[in-house]
Amino acid sequence: MQTKEFRTVHLNNLTIDNLFSLSKSTIEYARPVMESIGELPNVILARLESDNNAMGVQIKKALKSVLTEQVATLDLDCDDRFAEVKRNVSTHLQGRDPEKKAVAEELKIFLNPYWDTDSKPLNTQTSLLTEMFAKFNASENLKTLAATIGITDMMAGLETANTELASLYQTRNEQGAVVEGPSASSLKSATAKSYEQFCTAIEQAVNYTPSDALITLFNQMDELRKTYARLIRKKDKEEEASPVEVD
Repeated sequence: MQTKEFRTVHLNNLTIDNLFSLSKSTIEYARPVMESIGELPNVILARLESDNNAMGVQIKKALKSVLTEQVATLDLDCDDRFAEVKRNVSTHLQGRDPEKKAVAEELKIFLNPYWDTDSKPLNTQTSLLTEMFAKFNASENLKTLAATIGITDMMAGLETANTELASLYQTRNEQGAVVEGPSASSLKSATAKSYEQFCTAIEQAVNYTPSDALITLFNQMDELRKTYARLIRKKDKEEEASPVEVD
């Protein structure tokens, strides 16, 4: 009988995200057939899942940090856009054109409850601006007033930016609180070791105690390894094709 062997994958050359995905997919393939793969593979599978989950938590932590920077950038953009709206209203309030001055006065009355919104906590800020735009969009008079002093596009830009900010802020918060602990990179070796031990256990099981479930799992895992080995080769070729900088 021909001995089954997994194709080679150099795990050290995988990114943390790719190792996490490879391990996660392997776990998802193995879970439905846990009762058919033997006691030792199951013990190692549990360790692999634990190690991979720990690494995943730290990946999310890093992602949350990235989202925090994006939220801050969008917040500044919203503040700038709202400041532009207020600046234009204030300019017409002090202007010489009586019609535009009267229009600005009406708009100022509408904006007054929201005038200092940009100094509020972020969740309050986005909620108040959403409320403001609900009232603004429901009033043909307010939209006409905005068009009269040329701030229609400014208001539309602010509304879009606020919607994006509110969505990103919610996404970031859904990541959960930042979890203290080791970095994802420091946990990579533990996950890689558990993954390879699980592969070795499945190799031995499929060769010495074969079953339909084991053969199917082996083939699924081997296809995964083929996919990620190809990713490594592609990355290596891209690096080889990159020009080398000479000092």
